[in-house]
Amino acid sequence: MNIFSQGKRPLHLGKYPMEKIRRVEQTTTRITDQIPRVSKRANFFNRARFGDLGDKPAQEVRRFVTKSPLSKALDVVASSQVPLQDGPVNPQKAPLPEDPQELTNHIKALCYFLDADVVGMCEAPEYVWYSHDLQGNPIQARHRYAIVLLIDQGYETMAGSSGDDWISSSQSYRAYLKGSTIACIVADYIRQLGYEARAQTDQDSEVVQTPLILLAGLGELSRIGEVVLNPFLGPRFKSAVITTNLPLVPDQPIDFGLQRFCQTCMKCARECPCSAISFGDKVMFNGYEMWKPDVEACTRYRVTNPGGSSCGRCMKVCPFNRENLLHHRLALWLAIHVPASHPLLIWLDDFLQHGRRQTKWKWWLDLEYREGQLKQAERINTRDLRPQRKAPKHQVIPLYSIEVNPPPDFREAFPVKRGEALKPDR
Repeated sequence: MNIFSQGKRPLHLGKYPMEKIRRVEQTTTRITDQIPRVSKRANFFNRARFGDLGDKPAQEVRRFVTKSPLSKALDVVASSQVPLQDGPVNPQKAPLPEDPQELTNHIKALCYFLDADVVGMCEAPEYVWYSHDLQGNPIQARHRYAIVLLIDQGYETMAGSSGDDWISSSQSYRAYLKGSTIACIVADYIRQLGYEARAQTDQDSEVVQTPLILLAGLGELSRIGEVVLNPFLGPRFKSAVITTNLPLVPDQPIDFGLQRFCQTCMKCARECPCSAISFGDKVMFNGYEMWKPDVEACTRYRVTNPGGSSCGRCMKVCPFNRENLLHHRLALWLAIHVPASHPLLIWLDDFLQHGRRQTKWKWWLDLEYREGQLKQAERINTRDLRPQRKAPKHQVIPLYSIEVNPPPDFREAFPVKRGEALKPDR
């Protein structure tokens, strides 16, 4: 049912009632005013490419996308859009509405017209911009505002998957491609209106997108770590961003009770195939108070996964990964307004075996490029829930703070120092 065609909602509000979620002055994740900018070289996928994680991850990351034929096809199209992310600005400004809220509503409606799932606006503080690109060149924080898009990865396909089998990377790249297409169109449209704008995509982003999702009021930071949960999509989305100097009205951050919920729920940590998600409490890391994941272990598993093309198992099993149905709305209301219901909701999620593979929705072929030839995959992850798995007695998450990052222009391997990162004073 198309809720817009029945005249129930203005297009700029989108299909999910985000306006009913409580808005707050500050993000529910504590963010200090001392956040260091990081270079693209410090990203762990880039560290794998440079050999920082050793020979095997360096070899496997080069075929990370292309070892599955569908994700390879998606990547070919997404890569072709990189030249469209930026471009010349019309020297003549268009006759636009003087009310910035009207203009903001117009841009949001455009994003929804182009089929974004959730859209928010925020200012883009200097700390969200990478300090240097992969060549070691400084990146200038040149735009004041950010338009943040969330793209659903698709409930049915994820429900049919283990989360880390051969459709995993294709789910990601389908959402990335869709986000890139929308972002490139919106950025070009804004440039035609006479204002600077750049699409920031998974292929080439000058900004760290996670804090922008928080600031734009599209979710809260979760136990999964550096992953934001949206109240209607859960963690089942990918983001794209348009940075611009077009004057916009920022949205406020939201609070739907996720910090209390994640404090109790350990399901993503319990089900993580490489034990990269923390069972413990939040820590301060590079200016953020968060449940810090083991990014090295996560990256190693995702790029070398022998039974699949990537990993999104934490998204798959999260209790917030639901269809947009009435019972989900009722559970969401309880999670927000009745914190005492959290243990019951978490128990019920396991009791109903939410997160098991729904094999009726498996439609993809388990194919893998090996040694230059497309073959049947040798291994296929078919894991299901592990409710009996307990938290380890001693789990220490390595903290790779900015002090141990490679220099921005370092072109050779800069081996990770896991022992240093595991020290308690980190």
